[in-house]
Amino acid sequence: MSKINDIVELQFELLNKLKVIITDEKAALINQDADLLLSLASAKAGLLDELKSKDEALSLHDERALLISDVHLSARVASVKTLLAECKQLNSENSSLIELNIASMNRFSQALQVSRNASSLTYNDKGKTSTISSLGNDIQA
Repeated sequence: MSKINDIVELQFELLNKLKVIITDEKAALINQDADLLLSLASAKAGLLDELKSKDEALSLHDERALLISDVHLSARVASVKTLLAECKQLNSENSSLIELNIASMNRFSQALQVSRNASSLTYNDKGKTSTISSLGNDIQA
């Protein structure tokens, strides 16, 4: 089994990479760069999987008691936890930005539907507008 110090240092490096990706993700959201967002999401998922596996390795490590008792190691664990909190905060900000973009796109979509054909506009069961192309097509005079 690898040294517990090495695992903690790797966690710190992975979280630094994650922070960079989350920061790049915010820029991509602001610039509405879908291709970059997709590649960043893939990289982010890979890092999160690796972080999870290293976390499991730490929890099963024979020397896990050192995470609390060793002064140097406990200080490093504290810095890892601080970095993790920063990543969570940045990710939460990105989540809010995504929600705002989705709401904006929904309003835009509804405006397009209204302008496309106002006479066939109707509402679905969730209160969103939609156009039904068959509206009035089966009426025979």
